[in-house]
Amino acid sequence: MKFKVGDKVKFLNESGGGVVSKIISPSMVNVAIEDGFEIPILTSDILKIELEAPIDSPKHMFREDFNVNIETTPESIYESDERNIPLLNNFAKGVLAEGIYFAFVPHDQKWLITGMLDVYIVNNTPYDILYSLFLETSEQGFTGMDYGSVNPSSMVLLDSLDREQVEKWEKGIIQVLYHKDRDRGVLSPGNSNFKIKATRFYKEGNYKDSAILGGKAIIVSLLPLSAQIALFQSEVPVKDETPEHVVTEAKEVKPEHIIDKHRTSPREAVVDLHIYELVEDHENLDSSEILRIQVNYFTRCLDSAIANNLSKITFIHGVGTGVLKTAIKQILKDYPHVEYSDASMQKFGYGATEVVIKG
Repeated sequence: MKFKVGDKVKFLNESGGGVVSKIISPSMVNVAIEDGFEIPILTSDILKIELEAPIDSPKHMFREDFNVNIETTPESIYESDERNIPLLNNFAKGVLAEGIYFAFVPHDQKWLITGMLDVYIVNNTPYDILYSLFLETSEQGFTGMDYGSVNPSSMVLLDSLDREQVEKWEKGIIQVLYHKDRDRGVLSPGNSNFKIKATRFYKEGNYKDSAILGGKAIIVSLLPLSAQIALFQSEVPVKDETPEHVVTEAKEVKPEHIIDKHRTSPREAVVDLHIYELVEDHENLDSSEILRIQVNYFTRCLDSAIANNLSKITFIHGVGTGVLKTAIKQILKDYPHVEYSDASMQKFGYGATEVVIKG
């Protein structure tokens, strides 16, 4: 049974009840009780009170009033729905293209192939989306798994699985509608047929760090936003014509890392921090803005190099006034597992610093 904020519920295993105040996950909610406290409880341990049940119906016995002070207007219900979890923006762990994804995240990050697994729908786009999700059953039919909305740059928990339940997620279809209050046009609906081999969940190497999550996960691309935009740009609007919808095949995502484009060998990289290498239109930037961009890029590359087990990275900062070099060395003091020195003058001149990352 699905619950929403504001539902009155009765406890099955003890007396009393209350009002649903927060949706934690598909299998757990917070219930506000009469003494003012909120308690987390499994949805399997509560029963929704049928307020409209006839007086002679067996359900009438559950028509109880609980004196709980919780606002249940449509606006407050919307604001209290905390299923949406904002995405992270950790560039050191790579860049994820805009689009709609599944993320399969182990509860225990130390034991990636055992224990519970959370399944999220990820909206890595600037659009609000509406989704409808169906899982394919062994009888060649489909079961409606979930439907709802996801805020821009957010994700929503769809399911929490025991490992023996992952097979039910092997095949399915997800449909998506995109919405913006203002836009150049209306994107076509998206439709993705996904197939995920259950064996993928039992190999540690398949779980990768991502820029949008706080831990390792298997991320599956469903609907790249670039495909939606390409279709929109190729369409010639015709009055009363229904737009096509985009159909894609899901595929696992391998994260891109910012340090990859600077690698000179598998474990070494060279990063040029001159502003003309980082920003195309830099003529109108003042010196403080230039320094901020350079320092930010330096930090992102250093973090990415450490996260990807590089052993050496050389930063070309030039001579100039020495402000950038000083800022870099000040930041490096906060990294206990690195050593730094001036880079080879013969190879890089006077304006480069070499950073050695110790294992």
